[in-house]
Parts: sequence; structure tokens; C-alpha cells
Amino acid sequence: MGLARIINELVVSSVADSVKFYVDNFGFVEDASEGNPMLWAQLKNGSSLLMLEDYDSAKMEMPNFPKKTKSSNLLMLEYDNSGEVASLYEDLVKKGVKFFKDYEETDYGKVEFGVYDLDGNMILVSAAI
Repeated sequence: MGLARIINELVVSSVADSVKFYVDNFGFVEDASEGNPMLWAQLKNGSSLLMLEDYDSAKMEMPNFPKKTKSSNLLMLEYDNSGEVASLYEDLVKKGVKFFKDYEETDYGKVEFGVYDLDGNMILVSAAI
């Protein structure tokens, strides 16, 4: 019995708004969704998957689900080239996305920056130099 893959699932306030955020800013496409209004969605970018679930829906499904708080988890999006990351950074600055880490070249051979999504989840965007 081996692990097939790890898929990140974020609990969010509005699945529809979060889908738009990840599609518009990080090139994901909506792969599947449920509910009207949307309660769950699966996004895809290449072979990477990201699931989004409405907090109230998660609480109903799992009664012991913890109270929604600001996240201290970090989702990393690693891109193929540093030029793409630099362009993405400039685009997100223009859009007014909230940053927790400015663009920098690290001493471990990467370029990276960090942004918050609409629910305060931290996203670190990175690429090898």
C-alpha cells in the first residue's frame, strides 16, 4: 500500500471567490465543483491539484472540525522558471494582492515571494534561479 499523492484542500469562506482568485492569479482551471452556491471545487494546473471547500460544509461533514481561524500553514507553488515568477510578482503587485514576503533571490538558489489568499492562507511562490 503506497501513497498515490498529496492534494492540498483549503477551507475557505467563499469557494466561488477563491476559485476566481486561484484561476485569475495562478493559472489554475476549475476541474470539478459541487453545489449552488459552490460548496466544493477542485482546481488543476498541470499535474497539480488544489481543492477548496466551504467552511460550513466542512463543519457539517466533520462535526469535530475546528473553529475557522487564520492559517499558519504555507502552500508552496513552485514554477518552472524564475522569469515567470518575476512576471507573476509584478502582476500581483498591480492587482493589489496582499504580500507577506517581498520578491527576493534567496541564498539557496531560488527566487520567491509570498502572498495571502482571500482567507489569509499563505502562498509562497518560488522557482529555481
